[in-house]
Amino acid sequence: MACLYRHIRKDINVPFYIGIGKNVSRAYSITHRNKHWTSIVNKTEYEVEILFDDIDYGFAKEKEIEFIDIYKRKEDGGTLCNITKGGDGVLGLMHNDEARKKMGEPNKGKTISEWHRKRISEFHKGKKTSEETKRKMSEKALGENNHRYGVKASEETKQKMKNSAKKGEENSSSKLTVSDVLKIRELNKLGISQRKIATQFNVSRSAVAAIVNRITWNYI
Repeated sequence: MACLYRHIRKDINVPFYIGIGKNVSRAYSITHRNKHWTSIVNKTEYEVEILFDDIDYGFAKEKEIEFIDIYKRKEDGGTLCNITKGGDGVLGLMHNDEARKKMGEPNKGKTISEWHRKRISEFHKGKKTSEETKRKMSEKALGENNHRYGVKASEETKQKMKNSAKKGEENSSSKLTVSDVLKIRELNKLGISQRKIATQFNVSRSAVAAIVNRITWNYI
């Protein structure tokens, strides 16, 4: 499974990076970032927004391509510092010692600020995308503006899209039942940590937070 996230500059309130991670913690990591990303965060604080969580890696790569195409890289006239147009990463890739050394050089001597520590500890709270931003993103992805315009979806993709539109237990990819969701909310009210609840139900902590805050399963 994977997650898709974006980083938003706080000084000018625009996205500057779209990324994929094996889990949500990658979105809050400052290691193994390109020099352009590092240059930006040295100048300004930034927001982390989880766009999708607990999704198939193939689907995550498709969405990464779509979002990078929406905002565009700086060299393409946009705001992103991404090196590529997305969809080319390898989840769980193991680097050799030489590669790790090269990637670690830019971060030598760096310490995580209190602000960053706070952001990591609160990552499950997230930030909702405004309706205005959603509308603009939707408009940019319509018709010929969409890079997949005219491309026919395979039967497998159509089925996945159909499943993803189903709610709760009707969705074949759902790990939880209505009973599980009610139990999660009950445990949260009793003061049980979201991490412990997530472990008990074999889901991510962000998934538990979304249920508790009624971002997901909001119809029960």
